[in-house]
Amino acid sequence: MAGKADFTPDQWLTMQRAVTSAGYIVALSEGGVIDDMLSEILAVTQRLSGAGRNHPNQLVRELASMPHVQSGLRPELTPAAYEQQSLAAIRAATVLVTQAAPGDLESFRAFVVDLAEAAANAHQEGGFLGTVRVTAAEKAAILRVKKAMGVA
Repeated sequence: MAGKADFTPDQWLTMQRAVTSAGYIVALSEGGVIDDMLSEILAVTQRLSGAGRNHPNQLVRELASMPHVQSGLRPELTPAAYEQQSLAAIRAATVLVTQAAPGDLESFRAFVVDLAEAAANAHQEGGFLGTVRVTAAEKAAILRVKKAMGVA
């Protein structure tokens, strides 16, 4: 199994960005602002924390063990621009893992998708009778994350 020592600092930052941004892409898919995304952000943060302590894969465990979640989300970025940059980071990170740690690729991909799905499942959308757990926009965002990793 690979770990942080197997990557350059820039590569590691790209990989951490890929991990954290997957959930944010889903959270932003409904067009919300940061204040409307608190449950999604909390779900992603909780998954990262748990994986940082207990994930069986060393690479995932070390990626999740970050002192601060660095989403890359900045006020001047539109949701579309953020998603474009984040999907590029996810593609780049997937290539890095494929090249340096092919045995960890399946665990890496599964973890990134898990974070995206955790954000989607963080709360229900819609009114009293029309609530849905995962919206069409969130499903589409998860699919874009999967495609960026080559799994859809």
